[in-house]
Amino acid sequence: MTRFRATLAALTLFGFGLRVAYALAADVPKGFGDDVWFHSVANGLVSGRGFSDPFNSVVHGMLVFGNAGPPSPTAFHPPLFPALLAIPSAVGLDTYTAHQIVGCALGAAAIPVMGLVGRRLAGDPAGLAAAAIGAVFVPIVARDSLLLSESLYGPLIALTLLCALRLRERSSTRRALELGAVIGLAALTRSEALLLVLLLTAPLAFTIERRTRLRALGLACLATLLVCLPWCVRNSLQFDLPTLITTGDGSVIAGSNMHSVYYGPSIGYWDFAGLYRALPGGQPDPNEAVQSDRWRREGSNYARDHASRLPLVAVARVARTWELFPFDPEERFSLANEQFKHIRKLEYPAQVELIAVWLLAVVGGVRLRRRGEPLWPFLVMVALVTVVSALGHGDPRYRHAADVSLVILAGVGLAGMKGRPWARLSRS
Repeated sequence: MTRFRATLAALTLFGFGLRVAYALAADVPKGFGDDVWFHSVANGLVSGRGFSDPFNSVVHGMLVFGNAGPPSPTAFHPPLFPALLAIPSAVGLDTYTAHQIVGCALGAAAIPVMGLVGRRLAGDPAGLAAAAIGAVFVPIVARDSLLLSESLYGPLIALTLLCALRLRERSSTRRALELGAVIGLAALTRSEALLLVLLLTAPLAFTIERRTRLRALGLACLATLLVCLPWCVRNSLQFDLPTLITTGDGSVIAGSNMHSVYYGPSIGYWDFAGLYRALPGGQPDPNEAVQSDRWRREGSNYARDHASRLPLVAVARVARTWELFPFDPEERFSLANEQFKHIRKLEYPAQVELIAVWLLAVVGGVRLRRRGEPLWPFLVMVALVTVVSALGHGDPRYRHAADVSLVILAGVGLAGMKGRPWARLSRS
């Protein structure tokens, strides 16, 4: 084993340990958040309830709280993360903490992939620097530790970047299929990754030799389609309506387009409780696709009726995702602790790390330009996050793909600085 690989393995283990420590120290679980949803759906898969709403059952055509009745089919979130959690559940590792540890392992898997991307861009030192930053970058560590789908999304985004660089270097059937398949898996983890077909795959095709570009583009798109199609067919048949990866988009559109998040201190955020206050009888339709369509119309109508307010709201959404709003850091730290269960004392170093990574990423971007290496695939992730936030609502979770990309660029920037102490570690 070369020193590069040994060091990369050590950084991965160290990053995994940090994530486990964070997971055990965090104050979870509470309420009915996404973490509990993933945990409960995974256990429901093992107990024979399939992909069903873990909080409600269908009784006499009505949703009833609890899972004692017949299951209510769900596609509220994409399926891949809870499906993976179901594997340890099947062998008895079905507690919330056990699933957290699995999430930590998945998140730590992004560390060596970030290292490989950095190495491909600027050599071994850049790879080790990217892996080291990824191991200790608190914003990523927190999401990896709190049983969120970002723990799987991170390594898939890093793999997407690696596959894109490989296809750009040499077009082949295998490499095109790899890129498309990884994007498909990422979309089955967070549905906005499907936009990477348009934002990444299509432009990438025009950077490879002319005679193979259309074939590579077609193969990549075909692979993405084949990965996602079975789930989309299942959803469409289950809900008797054409349904893609998730039914959660309706609640996002409605919850981010109402008075409470267009005006006042919650501008740019999402009002989950407001969704249910507006429902007849406070109960959603038991068919998630039907209810999602209603919410989608309500949210779109509100945005259209308040179009003059929308630009300011969109700016607030993006600023929330990039942790630039609320302006008072204490208010942001309180929100992270109360809503997302982050460890409050670690929010201070997290902000310092965030700013440092941004600055180093700029240095890394300049270095890539000078080396003639592609910068734009990494900026695609920044654009993806920004567009999704502007159209949905502001949440630092949405920034995960960009954080992975920026950590890699920061590694390139750090490795290019004079006097780096780790160069000798990368020699084989």
